Amino acid sequence: MTIIVTGGAGFIGSNFIFHMMEAHPDYRIICIDKLTYAGNLSTLAPLMNSSRFRFVKEDICNREAIYDLFQQEHPDIVVNFAAESHVDRSIENPCKCLQRTKL
Repeated sequence: MTIIVTGGAGFIGSNFIFHMMEAHPDYRIICIDKLTYAGNLSTLAPLMNSSRFRFVKEDICNREAIYDLFQQEHPDIVVNFAAESHVDRSIENPCKCLQRTKL
């Protein structure tokens, strides 16, 4: 099984990845993270050399890059942890939390 985890370099996402890697030794995990203030790549350092793990630095709003990644990896499941970490950020500036795209 191949799982894409968005926001996987954040606190919750990285803990989910470590859990899944340990609980399911036959799974492959692809972590996508933009590495903003909430993401910490060093958290995932123990997995970087695993053939079952891939890290992709990308914004999930980059539709073309995400489509390309899906074409490459053919994931079975996507788990989304990508988000702003504090509600206050959306109150202070809601435009930062919204993005309009063409379908």
